[in-house]
Amino acid sequence: MTLEQISLGLGLAGLGCFLWPILQRLRGAAPAEAPASGSSLRSPLWWAGFVLTAAAIFLQRIASQQAGGG
Repeated sequence: MTLEQISLGLGLAGLGCFLWPILQRLRGAAPAEAPASGSSLRSPLWWAGFVLTAAAIFLQRIASQQAGGG
């Protein structure tokens, strides 16, 4: 498994963490937050998505540097 594949998987998992609450609200399975509550930024799922996306970007940079020769 290459770094590109790992970073793609992490990126998709991070995107899923960001999109899951949105899809739940659109389907009516989760209540909407109060306006300007900011509770979505305190959500563990949001932070997991952020960390996974940042890791994917970092790994993609490493992979592109290795492919470019330095």
